[in-house]
This record gives sequence, structure tokens and C-alpha cells, in this order.
Amino acid sequence: MTQYDVELIQRIEQVIGKKMELWPTDDQEVALLKERVNEAGRIAAAEMREQALNGNNKGRKRRRELGGRDDQDRDDDVVEAGMPTKKKRGRH
Repeated sequence: MTQYDVELIQRIEQVIGKKMELWPTDDQEVALLKERVNEAGRIAAAEMREQALNGNNKGRKRRRELGGRDDQDRDDDVVEAGMPTKKKRGRH
């Protein structure tokens, strides 16, 4: 957890009006899961770099077809969770 995660948890607790209980964890299990998440992140980053190098515009085309949003867009989740949002700038 980072300081940002602590802040998110505190905000959730404020919204639900209840303090969350600590979840019992096994350090070895957490380390294994962290390793798997980090590996998935590395793979995803490599795939994104490869797509950028190959000029893959499929994602952009699909977002245009959906009016600028896609199935992975999570802006509404952020707003529902009470998280501050950045104002989007228009393109010039």
C-alpha cells in the first residue's frame, strides 16, 4: 500500500460510515501476487509499446466509433467513488 491507497480507504470508510476491518494476509502469498501483478504490468507495457511502434490505430478507431469512450473507460467509476477528477482539455 502507498499513502494514496490509505487515502482512498479513508474516503471509502467515510462514504460507508464504517471502519473497514483488516484482512488477514500471508506475506508469502502477497509477495507471489505482487510478482504476478508486476509481470502482467510489464507484459501490458511491452504490448502497448509494440502497438505504438507498429502504428496500430485499432483502439483509436474503436473509441471514435463509440463516441470517444470504450469498454475500458472508468471515468464514471472514479466519479462514483468520490475521487477528484482532472478537467479534460480540448484539443486545438
